[in-house]
Amino acid sequence: MVWKKISQGVEMFEKPCLGNVKVVEGERFMALCLQPGTNRLFRGLARQVTNREGSEDVPGFMDLSKLVIVESNDLLKWKVIGDLKIENIDDVVEKFQKDNTRFIGFEDPDIVVDEEGVLHVYFTIAYSYLNGKEYDVFLGHAFGKSLENLRATNPLLGPIEGKFMGFKELAPTPNRVEGHWFHLVEGIEKGEEFGCSVIACIRASEFGKRWGFEKISLRPNEIEHSWYGGHVSPCRILSEDMIKLRRGLRVLLINGRAKNAVRKGKKMYGKFRPGLALYNPETGEIPWVDSRHLIEDPEATTITFASEVFALDEGHILVYSHVNDSFVRAYRVGIEEIKKRLPRRFVVGQILGRKRFLKSKV
Repeated sequence: MVWKKISQGVEMFEKPCLGNVKVVEGERFMALCLQPGTNRLFRGLARQVTNREGSEDVPGFMDLSKLVIVESNDLLKWKVIGDLKIENIDDVVEKFQKDNTRFIGFEDPDIVVDEEGVLHVYFTIAYSYLNGKEYDVFLGHAFGKSLENLRATNPLLGPIEGKFMGFKELAPTPNRVEGHWFHLVEGIEKGEEFGCSVIACIRASEFGKRWGFEKISLRPNEIEHSWYGGHVSPCRILSEDMIKLRRGLRVLLINGRAKNAVRKGKKMYGKFRPGLALYNPETGEIPWVDSRHLIEDPEATTITFASEVFALDEGHILVYSHVNDSFVRAYRVGIEEIKKRLPRRFVVGQILGRKRFLKSKV
């Protein structure tokens, strides 16, 4: 196993854990997520890009995608077991497709396990318009006892006319407040040119029934830090077992993208990178965001996008990110380094002992 230091407190595992640096067409992988509670044989889901139209560096590219089941013995090398199959999903896709839209696939999965052990899988159902640059984006949902036994419901969130193209990429919170959760999602806010990704707070009272938009928690064009001045999206709300904060706040890992730039007369995407923020799960507010990003992959031309966090041991977390929307890499991040970046007035106590974490082979 070869770990390489790329910045203070951050190491990268040199080999991709899913996919390859040298891309094989039809085998780009991204958005790896883990099934909670699995160990020894770890299980999860990932997004496989079956076809890419255009370049990931240039605005306007389009991916056709599907979801696949993945497994790993050591968290560092994942293999595809097969396509994710969901009962009734074709009926759902047909129900929400319009005459002037094209279904482009399933994207960006997340897995939550409820108190009764039922799996809830959340994922993007995406449609592109045939005569324009806009999309219809729905947060899909399926539930079941295993990844091989899932049934789809109607989407939990969808476009809001005149305001949002839709919602995706769930960052769930375990804190229930007066019978509901304030989860975070990426909202695609409509704009003059295309749209802007914001972090939206949504109100959820059940795992699999219609959710409601509450408010925008973070909008990139209202902030001063350039690393997320273009778009912003939530990744994961860290457990209090990792870092405990005052005032009920939680550490939040986000993905921020710098503003687009013009190079040699061509519009190019700004860089997408993970960074830190603080989240209040009782109010849906994000009161603080770090002034600089946390991780940037040396192979990335524009994208280092975090999709999952795993509590590795008492001093480290494992962050999975996909690079250039093409392969997934693992990064080992020191918790002390994270704490150094946070406002000192909020950090309390110490991380819990080794017994609270899985003794993995990493």
